[in-house]
Amino acid sequence: MFRLGLVFIEIAFHRCGPERLPVSRFLFGLLTVIYLFASIVATQIAEPLSRAAAMVVFDTALYLGFISLLLTAYSYPGRFYQTVTAIFGAQTFLTLIGIPFLLSIGIENGEIEVPGAGTWLFLMLILWSIDIAGFVLSRALQISYFLGVLIVLGYSFGSYTLGGLLFPVAG
Repeated sequence: MFRLGLVFIEIAFHRCGPERLPVSRFLFGLLTVIYLFASIVATQIAEPLSRAAAMVVFDTALYLGFISLLLTAYSYPGRFYQTVTAIFGAQTFLTLIGIPFLLSIGIENGEIEVPGAGTWLFLMLILWSIDIAGFVLSRALQISYFLGVLIVLGYSFGSYTLGGLLFPVAG
């Protein structure tokens, strides 16, 4: 299990791609559950648990559908399990790193005053997350890294907008 964790760190640092992972439904399922759990824990720092869970489950389902559609459009549907496992594994790694930053910036009480080091480090983790997903997609789809990042940015903005419409902040 430790070696598998190291593979996700290597993916995060662009030392290897999703092709290094086995095509495994079990690993896909395990990483999806771990990703969901870590994401809900991180999101519930700033949101009520029920809203956090709904948002994360919705976004995860949307992400899975988007990746499946993208891989099918590029004629690589057989790379689905490896691609999602690579993204969810690396994203979980970043989420676990980001939880202390979320707590340090005071997001749980909604009173972020002046952006401090924690805020900037958390922003760097968000950018790194986009970088990793773009890298994994570029390897899975055999496209340029730049195009992979553009696809992830487009998805992120669309997902954020749709999530805001479906899960408005109670006022």
